[in-house]
Amino acid sequence: MAGQSKVQQPAISDSQRSHRHILKMTFALSVGIALIYLAFLKPGIWGFDGNDMLSVSKSLVTQLNFTVPPGSGALGRDGQYYSIRYPLLPILATPFVAIGLALGEGLNLPADYVAAVCALVLCVLLTALTASLVALVALRLGSSTTGAYLAALCFAFGTTALVYSREFFAEPLLSFITVSSLYLAFGKTNRAHAGASILAGLALTAKPAGIVIGPVLSAYLLLKRYPLRNALGPMLGTVMGFMLYMAYNYLRFGSLLSTGQNASKFGLDGVLPRFLGLLFSPGAGGGLIWYCPPTILAIIGFRKVLKSKPLEALAVAGIFLGYLVLHSFWEFGGWSWGPRFLVPALPGLMALTALIEKKWWKWLIALTVLGFLANAPTLVSYFQGYYAEALDGGYIKQARALWGSPADAPLFNAWGAAFRQMSTALTTDVRDVLRESGVPPEPGQMASAELLRIVAVWWWVLPAAGIPIWVGGLFAALMVGVGVWVLRWGWGQADQIPKPNGNIQESVNL
Repeated sequence: MAGQSKVQQPAISDSQRSHRHILKMTFALSVGIALIYLAFLKPGIWGFDGNDMLSVSKSLVTQLNFTVPPGSGALGRDGQYYSIRYPLLPILATPFVAIGLALGEGLNLPADYVAAVCALVLCVLLTALTASLVALVALRLGSSTTGAYLAALCFAFGTTALVYSREFFAEPLLSFITVSSLYLAFGKTNRAHAGASILAGLALTAKPAGIVIGPVLSAYLLLKRYPLRNALGPMLGTVMGFMLYMAYNYLRFGSLLSTGQNASKFGLDGVLPRFLGLLFSPGAGGGLIWYCPPTILAIIGFRKVLKSKPLEALAVAGIFLGYLVLHSFWEFGGWSWGPRFLVPALPGLMALTALIEKKWWKWLIALTVLGFLANAPTLVSYFQGYYAEALDGGYIKQARALWGSPADAPLFNAWGAAFRQMSTALTTDVRDVLRESGVPPEPGQMASAELLRIVAVWWWVLPAAGIPIWVGGLFAALMVGVGVWVLRWGWGQADQIPKPNGNIQESVNL
């Protein structure tokens, strides 16, 4: 109306606008990656580690305790059996497993299968969120938003994160906790540092290897000259986490220090071969540069961050070296895919790659493609299938060797094993496979175990519920398509954010 002044809308500052775009960018990363991962969700859990922790979750749902069936754990208090694994993942998976048990009963399907599928959803979500945090940590290190977005995508599709997002292991959870604690420690508020301290404590309950986080973050905060209470927080969190784990030990085995695992596997013998093998060997359990080739460019990113934010660069490197050195003392030799124990260090390394100059992006993309090709067989098969073949064939020792012949390494045999598994799946009625649920294979017939006779995706087992495979395949393809669209939209959001400056740093710290 004439004579009346218009109400002025408050102006949106550049930092607020950047903050909104960053939220959209990270949302797109989480949703897009989760959709693509979920399209390839496994229909079951293979291996002792995952099934042990799944048993704990089922006991928490059905019996409200931590016991497991006899033979799947170690004998503990009151003549009960308990898992020798770690408590945090089974606890967090409890609601997922509860839904799975209810669905299995409602659909007249084996409850173990459906509960396992639902439990695996948790690992998918954790890895998708970890990818978003890779981008956020990269921004706090001084990356451009497009560089941070690219690094997150390369983490999700060019490293073993792609593999372990589909496994019910502790590594996806410990990865999420590790990168979250880094992100909060790099913040500037007391609340953020308190959060980092809490996560440093929870890390030990996810897996005791998380003990490396607290000391590194305390040293970082101390050198940054934050108040002493802030600097001591992560170390105190580690102490509290250790005490929680001791309480869990006492609950299971009546001893504060007894975990049920063989502590004699820690030792000095073979430390150097394992240290080098985790990085360079293509053999079982090793080969960071083989299974996660984009991490090679973290060296360039580290050198750049070291000039602008030296303490942040050293904190990321310290956590990586902590995991590397710690596991060099552990005589590992299980059925692992690539450097399983370095998975929690991958987010920090990939955040460093975001800092490389744009001229290196083509190399980052090329290395990501190589990483995807190395890990892609596990999208449709169980990587344990090759080990099962080796066990039946009498050459399991060579297949599990860290420093053996490359001809026996899982890396160079995965595609063949995947092809054989898919060929078997095409001539097998999945309903017959599910009817054999829980029946162990005959000696020398490990490769014919139930889960190794199907394509390792959820929609392959739908005929057991009366739904044609093509319906599930079409739905999975739709999920991939929507996921790609969401990721492209997120790239557009990242591209609209200004180059790194005071405004974007402020928006990241909001």
